[in-house]
Amino acid sequence: MALRTIDRLRAIDAWLRTPKSEGGAGVPSKDSDNTLLLATWNLRDFGRKGARGYGERTLESLYYIAAFISAFDLVAVQEVNDDLDLFNTLRGILGRNWDFIATDTSPGKAGNDERMVFLFDTRKVRFRSIAGEITLLEEELIRLSEQKADMPAGSKLILADGTETDIPAGTVLKLPDDSKILSGRQFVRTPFLVSFQAGWFKFNLCTVHMLYGEGKVGLEQRTKEIAQIARVFQGRAAAERRRNKDKKRDEDANEAYIVLGDFNIVKTGHATMNALLDNGFTMAEELQKTPTNMFQTKHYDQIAVLKGHGVARQRKGVAGVLDVFQVVFRASAEDVAVLKPKDRAHLPLASLSDFEAYFEQMGESAMRDRHDKRRSFDDGVTVKAGDPRAREQAREWYASAWRTYQISDHLPMWTALEIDFGREYLNQTEREAQARIAPPG
Repeated sequence: MALRTIDRLRAIDAWLRTPKSEGGAGVPSKDSDNTLLLATWNLRDFGRKGARGYGERTLESLYYIAAFISAFDLVAVQEVNDDLDLFNTLRGILGRNWDFIATDTSPGKAGNDERMVFLFDTRKVRFRSIAGEITLLEEELIRLSEQKADMPAGSKLILADGTETDIPAGTVLKLPDDSKILSGRQFVRTPFLVSFQAGWFKFNLCTVHMLYGEGKVGLEQRTKEIAQIARVFQGRAAAERRRNKDKKRDEDANEAYIVLGDFNIVKTGHATMNALLDNGFTMAEELQKTPTNMFQTKHYDQIAVLKGHGVARQRKGVAGVLDVFQVVFRASAEDVAVLKPKDRAHLPLASLSDFEAYFEQMGESAMRDRHDKRRSFDDGVTVKAGDPRAREQAREWYASAWRTYQISDHLPMWTALEIDFGREYLNQTEREAQARIAPPG
């Protein structure tokens, strides 16, 4: 394992620096004092004991995750679970120059006992001692268009003249669309805002993991969560501009707002994407059009900047999504051969497979040898939970499921921002000085 890990770490380093035009990731060197490399990554169930039956992440996997994270200066991480043992091991691999800021966990089934975390390289990034979770005021709460309330036994209806009428058991009260009579909802997983500085660049960074939800109602709540976090920062930015104007400060005093993380966006042009774009935020073209799940079919993750407020300059063309499975835990066409043609036609695959290298390790999960649910494969093959998993079906399980619990089912997204404004400051200072000494016209 040690030799394999060394080989893959070297491959990661070479791939990260190879230009995109040559099949690499195209990530610039982080040694530059002019650029901040910012990333976001949902690390699936990171630290969850038992990993839902798929087997614990290994030290080898942590070294690979650390290698990708360390290519950047600041990384927002979602789905860090309650137990921090695994996270602390990852921090140890990253080294003493890396620090972190984390939330408490979000309880309940929807909250998934997750934390949100910022990992940052202290050689480039400074925490400005401001951090907090975003909660909504009563008038900002998320309310669904259709609101209903189950009336408990013993409820009464009081008419305008004071007459009381018993309400039959099982009655449901339906209110007009977007009514504010019933209390609305907070974010299921509370967004986390932290103020940082890198070089001359001061910015407020908020990481999110929005509700996924099921069906029509779940999608509506997801979309409204995304829209609401955007509106919150629109309001904060407007108040900041008024305050700075009253104090006669330059527009440069306004600090940028960046929201990043797992929004569970469906795709470009969908209401979940437009919830950001229609509420004052923008993102690099490369990020807007690139899927971020392992199968590259969904645009779940995003890095979005509030327009018209503060200075946040993304370097054009220097951004992207890392298909990490091109270099670690690789899967080839042979691994998905049992899938129906329509299911395997557009899967992003590597030229080589690492299935055989991990077959024994996969045996830590009972699912390697037994199916956990009903499935249909090519050539009319159907299996049910408990059926033996054939070798070729185990290859597919490795490619589509097992490896996501070693790395993730999300891909890291990144962008580059300019942080050296020294020349502009000198030019502005010179213009102001010349204006003061210029003879009256």
